[in-house]
Amino acid sequence: MARILTTGIATLDHTLDVECYPCEDDEVRALASSSQPGGNATNTARILAQFGHRVALAAVLAEDRAGDWLRERLVAAGIDIGACPRSPGATPTSHILRSRASGSRTIVHHRDLPELSAAELRRIAWEEYDWLHFEGRQPGTLSEILPRVREAVTDQPISLELEKPRPGLEACLEWADVLMLSRDWAEGVGARPEEAVAELARRYPGRIVTVTAGAEGAWLAQDNHQVYCAPTPGLRVVDSVGAGDTFNAGLINALVSGEPPEQALVAAVRLAERKLQQAGFNDLAAADAAHPYR
Repeated sequence: MARILTTGIATLDHTLDVECYPCEDDEVRALASSSQPGGNATNTARILAQFGHRVALAAVLAEDRAGDWLRERLVAAGIDIGACPRSPGATPTSHILRSRASGSRTIVHHRDLPELSAAELRRIAWEEYDWLHFEGRQPGTLSEILPRVREAVTDQPISLELEKPRPGLEACLEWADVLMLSRDWAEGVGARPEEAVAELARRYPGRIVTVTAGAEGAWLAQDNHQVYCAPTPGLRVVDSVGAGDTFNAGLINALVSGEPPEQALVAAVRLAERKLQQAGFNDLAAADAAHPYR
């Protein structure tokens, strides 16, 4: 199995399940309540660890009780947190309202904690990992660090997740081998996902480029070759929180395991489907082993 580093943020997610979304000023009773680690890179790390990979996370953890709780949960999930500095402040929190009627969610996020600095990232021994995954959050820091990472490693792939459009991230794309775009980010490149994925594959030869577009499916392109994978018709959505992070984990797992890109796309979409049909991330790898490429 591979040694993989994911870099981004770690949050404390509080989830309330409701029958359906309340109207403004309504008072409703939650059907269930739960708390769990969250954050894009953290979610991806948790799933990759389920596949047996040796996964490390680089994210700032607060010096508070919630930060201690996160550390315990991450270690219990099999994640190496040696690259997670502690910082004074409050743990970032996401309050999630999840509708059982639709499976969709509304997220309110609060953050009052510094993110990873360039100095902290420079201390990481990048060459010790087989795969390096970055959450596209801090354009200035990433544009400084990614060229250093590329210089430090030999043939280890670098993947970059691009979820929310942030000015300056475009300068980071050339340093990654695998570009994982959300539909929102792709709209700045092309009117349709297939146009965006083709355009970025043209701009960055040799890279693997993916675009996920929810119920429309996902696209992958490399040079002049493009493939598409649609979700299974009639899919019942239970929980959409972290579906994109799950797709990214599925893609990384398949590619680092030697699968060709077109098969990796299918594996990633099917894993994301299984995530959508269950609450949380538990046992996703076990379900994947039971139903490969369904």
